[in-house]
Amino acid sequence: MKMRCQNAKLFLRRPLGLGGGDMRSNLVFLVLLLSAVLIHPVGGFAENRTAEVEIKDIHWEMGPPMPWPTKGQAQAVIGETIVAAGSPGYPGWVPSSKYSTGKGWQLRERGQHKHGWELDTRNMKYSLLPDMPVGIKWPQGVAIGRDLYVFTGWIVWPEDQRVNTSDRMFRLSKQSGEWKWKEMPSLRIGRFLPGGAASGTTIVVLGGQATFGANTFSGDHPGAYVNSVEAFNTAVPEKGWRDLPPIPGLARESPTTTAIGKNIYVFGGDHVNYAEARDGKLDGLIRHCADGYVLNLETLRWKRLPDLPFPAHGMEAVSYKDRYIIMAGGIKNYRVDHPYEHAGRIPKMPSPNFDVVVFDTQEESYRILPTQIPPYPIHPERREQVLNSKGFDLSKGVYRLAAELSRVDNRLFLCGGEVVSPHNVTDEVVVGTIID
Repeated sequence: MKMRCQNAKLFLRRPLGLGGGDMRSNLVFLVLLLSAVLIHPVGGFAENRTAEVEIKDIHWEMGPPMPWPTKGQAQAVIGETIVAAGSPGYPGWVPSSKYSTGKGWQLRERGQHKHGWELDTRNMKYSLLPDMPVGIKWPQGVAIGRDLYVFTGWIVWPEDQRVNTSDRMFRLSKQSGEWKWKEMPSLRIGRFLPGGAASGTTIVVLGGQATFGANTFSGDHPGAYVNSVEAFNTAVPEKGWRDLPPIPGLARESPTTTAIGKNIYVFGGDHVNYAEARDGKLDGLIRHCADGYVLNLETLRWKRLPDLPFPAHGMEAVSYKDRYIIMAGGIKNYRVDHPYEHAGRIPKMPSPNFDVVVFDTQEESYRILPTQIPPYPIHPERREQVLNSKGFDLSKGVYRLAAELSRVDNRLFLCGGEVVSPHNVTDEVVVGTIID
């Protein structure tokens, strides 16, 4: 927007008669030029642009809660049904309210992470899916046709199969009217919190963390961050996974990832440079990414996109009308190590992201919608913790981290998530209606 206005101002400073034509010709030329500039914006941040914006806003309201609280589940859309599997929780689960910064982790019993559900968005009714063959924390999931594919993550059940950067993939499909699970070919490397997208019959997995057989570094930081990319064509499963060109920028986990046609879009993410860690401590070493890229699966070439309006990780994304990418959720404003156009605007403290960002893939520009997603309500037992948070800005409310986003027609479903509460997770579903 700034470049566009500057160009128009420079043109207006020129004497209209210098082109050799009459006044009318110059005026007509001026009108045509200004029209072209306004209709074709320069790529970048276009928060206040209104011309040709098909998504004016999204209206959010609370939907029916999930069968149990969870976060980071594998979630995708099949027809008009949202399907989800893996991550904490199970039918009838009542999370323990006992939690402290010490032994509280052991008190929070969460089940075997193998259960799943489906939501028919036509009547907003849930039903249960058959249990997965294994239990997985933080899996990824995509839909191909009428099948759900679940891959990577942290396998926690059965005990003898535990691994925190899994390379395994499972398919849920209907056979003779019944859902059934089947294990599929494994990825080339095990990953934790990669990005995942589906293009036609092809699954693409990008980034994440990998241990390469080494011991876990700590907790949710099992290993080195990677920028490698691999793909699996479900139409020819016997060929297995194949390598694709790596993400051009920094290695990262939790990138915002989606597909439109043959293009795979990647935005943001986070990373930690373990080489700088001392005594196993990661304090102050978390960094965000704020760059964007698109990989074309036919040419196998990456293209750099304009930088995000703010650095972020964990934003979920869906496409709309084969042109727009809607991003919501996650955390924003950790420090950025790579060159970043808006580096001077990053606040001193990271915070939850309540903004909804729309990326126009044709004009390559971003827009922040007027209405934010609703914050998670502050739990009475955590009010003091939230209001006195040090090093993290919770002044505008509690995040919905690892809430999964799905789109059915013009409705969005932001399901579950990690929150600040005694039991850390929520069963809330926030439903958004796109206003064109």
